[in-house]
Amino acid sequence: MKSPLVYLTLKKLKNQIKELVKSPAKLIYALLLIGIFALSAFSADEIGSGELRSLSELMAILTVFYTFMFLLVFLNGSSTNTPMFSLSDVTLLFPAPLSSNKILFYGLLRQLGISLLLGFFLLFQYSWLNGVYGVTYGGLLLIIAGYAMTLFLAQLFAMAVYTRTSGNDRAARAVRLSVYGAVILYVLAAVFACREPLIALLNGGKDYFAALDTAVHFFSTLPGLLFPVSGWAAGIVGGVLTGDSLLSILLAAAAMVFLALLILLILRGRDKYNYYEDVLQTAETAQSAITAKKEGNLEVVPKHVRVGKIGLNRGWGASAIYRKHTIENRRSGVFFLSTMSLIFAVCIIVASFFMRDLEDGTIVGIFAMATYMQLFSVALGRFNRELTKPYLYLIPEPPLKKLLYALKESLISDALEAVIIFVPVGFIVQAAPFDVILCIAARITFALLFTAGNVLVERVFGTVSSKTLIILFYFFALLLMAVPGIIFGVVLLSVLPGFLGLFVGMAAGNIPIALLVLFLCRNLLQYAELNNR
Repeated sequence: MKSPLVYLTLKKLKNQIKELVKSPAKLIYALLLIGIFALSAFSADEIGSGELRSLSELMAILTVFYTFMFLLVFLNGSSTNTPMFSLSDVTLLFPAPLSSNKILFYGLLRQLGISLLLGFFLLFQYSWLNGVYGVTYGGLLLIIAGYAMTLFLAQLFAMAVYTRTSGNDRAARAVRLSVYGAVILYVLAAVFACREPLIALLNGGKDYFAALDTAVHFFSTLPGLLFPVSGWAAGIVGGVLTGDSLLSILLAAAAMVFLALLILLILRGRDKYNYYEDVLQTAETAQSAITAKKEGNLEVVPKHVRVGKIGLNRGWGASAIYRKHTIENRRSGVFFLSTMSLIFAVCIIVASFFMRDLEDGTIVGIFAMATYMQLFSVALGRFNRELTKPYLYLIPEPPLKKLLYALKESLISDALEAVIIFVPVGFIVQAAPFDVILCIAARITFALLFTAGNVLVERVFGTVSSKTLIILFYFFALLLMAVPGIIFGVVLLSVLPGFLGLFVGMAAGNIPIALLVLFLCRNLLQYAELNNR
């Protein structure tokens, strides 16, 4: 007879495959992703510039990236129990006559599978990894495995901390402060290793690349690879890619010891009944979030909110919508920017260090990457959540006026985000100030275009249950809306000097298209029934 846990796992996989085959929208989406990956793989040879860069630089990138993701996952998961079990798992497994340790290891394996799935987006980075660093398909899979290992151990670390500090806020705060202290020491060690080129820069030197090369050396050698989990994962991947077997074996042994220690802490440190109550509460919370998403209620209330000053004080009629948004940003955001926008900004700025020598097209390549990431930040922005609020429809103002005020804060945040991104990028790649201004202006017009695409999708589909169909339509609509500006920019590129024609053409094409779409969808907030709200 098969093990019940094996049977449950295989049955879940079978049902997911059946659901994929029976859902045309999901099947089309999966085929589209496969097509994009194939395009990325076949275009790898076109990106290479001849001479491959050192793998030490790739190891440094992985160290920083893995460390950032490790801290993000741990700090988000240490305050509440990691959702290792779904509500169906709790219903089926916990009353069953199975060992609690077996159920725990089932949850750990399930979490490892989720971590591997989260690394799926790295498949689309094959083209530039192969063209710039010579990474093969096997190397790409190894990078994904290192990413999954980092996320898995971060989630397990968060769970171990939770089981040991649950109900003791002082102990939980002490652990978090210890993690912050370790990060500060790590950063100070990196700064100390780069002290000579940094001092030269402070004294008026212009050799930024010397400081960068020193930083790459630190993050790709043992001092920089000793940071727990993330440094080990990057070292294992880098050791295999460079043929340094001893480094990979030592760091893999450290990771295995850390894994065994975490499992021991979880097994020995939990009270059985409190543990079951925590798991049940977490599973119910996760299920409630899934149900709310299916019903179109995407609002997520932060656990800790900085209240400060209360009341609107300013704003009347439709303008009160904008004032409400500014207060919410002050309480939960940073400088009008969401956490996701800040993460994207940091990723773009870091990537600009390694794209700085792509000859004349450096600023254009960074702009393309930033625009691609902006597409997702706009799609996951505030506007879709706001449509579930009844006051938008009850305010006795013209619907177009309400729509513009509902979008005003997002456009201001996008403009501020463009400045925060491209001013440092301009210094890093040594771009002309005028080119930086053009990038900022063009990015703002793309924010307007993507926002108009959001409005168009909501006007056409409302709260249709097929999210995959909506995503496909969203990408297709944005592609059609962006084509005129891209064509106009390419035409002007041969007429105006430098990149002036490209950015001016895109801006000149984006603005009228976006304004036309907003005008055609101006009655979106007139009746709630238009959106099935």
